[in-house]
Amino acid sequence: MLSYFQNKGIFFTYPYFFLLLIPVFILFLIEIRKKNTSSILFSSSSLLSGWEIDALHWRRWIGPLLSLLAFICFIIALAGPTYGVKLNRDRANVIDIMLCLDISGSMSQQDYMLGGMPRDRLYVAKKSAIHFVEHRKENKGDRFGLDRIGLILFAGVAWTRCPLTLDYEVLLQALNKTDFAPQEKDGTAIGSALGLAVRRLLQSEAKSKVIILLTDGINNRGEITPKEAKELAKEKGIKVYTIGAGTSETGYSITTTGQMIRNQPIDEALLQEIAQETGGKYFRATDTEGLMKAYDEINRLEATEVDVSDFYEYKESFLPFVIIGALLMLASTYSRRILWDPLP
Repeated sequence: MLSYFQNKGIFFTYPYFFLLLIPVFILFLIEIRKKNTSSILFSSSSLLSGWEIDALHWRRWIGPLLSLLAFICFIIALAGPTYGVKLNRDRANVIDIMLCLDISGSMSQQDYMLGGMPRDRLYVAKKSAIHFVEHRKENKGDRFGLDRIGLILFAGVAWTRCPLTLDYEVLLQALNKTDFAPQEKDGTAIGSALGLAVRRLLQSEAKSKVIILLTDGINNRGEITPKEAKELAKEKGIKVYTIGAGTSETGYSITTTGQMIRNQPIDEALLQEIAQETGGKYFRATDTEGLMKAYDEINRLEATEVDVSDFYEYKESFLPFVIIGALLMLASTYSRRILWDPLP
């Protein structure tokens, strides 16, 4: 199941175990202040004539210090250190969404208004798609969203610009960098775009699968017809929302390059058929407000239910501290029993 998550860093599950550090430090101080009452007998004192007691004094600290470090490691392990903690929300209705965006040359017509200025269709379509993606987040400013969303661009051919992802920053960057198709790839392959979106969603395990296809023309390129792609989406239970973008007026429009081109007709009958037979809805967006409202309505129709109960996923990292503590304890025992304890 897909989950929304937010990285929370490192913390300790049972921090109250750190209170054990207090008696451990007390025992350490008692041990290093303890006087050694053992003695060594030699037949001749000449063997110790070059030794100073103070020169050996620091060695008495090594064993207790190693024990102290070992106990600190054990206490850290008991406190339950965790790494990569993620706050998740279990979702009752997981949705995967593929955005299909027409970037053919006709999308350069400046028949939309935004901010009091004429804008081309692609510019406003991108802004509307970005608006849609931002509103799929649970909280404004989150990097990750509630649903996986991908992006397919199409003109004379169709290709995946961004695969299905919860990382909306990656998706938004892809949308912002989207530009018109080169002239050699111009055309409108609606069937290819829809078919590619269906193939991408067939790999998904989501309970709900949705395609949002925006175009301003009629299908005139591609190896698969829109009706064939529609039948495949219908068979696989994939809902398709279609948006017809651009003015409904006949005549000519100015492109971003200053050219005058004839307004392209939209195959509304085809777009309505695709939406109706797959359980989606068709939207006619003749202006910026209409396009924004189309995405807003889809957003409402495909709302994601989120379980209010939170749970944690994390990687436990206590084992390294246990291993280090055990090695330190062995070193402490070795230093006490083999190297620096008084001889009997």
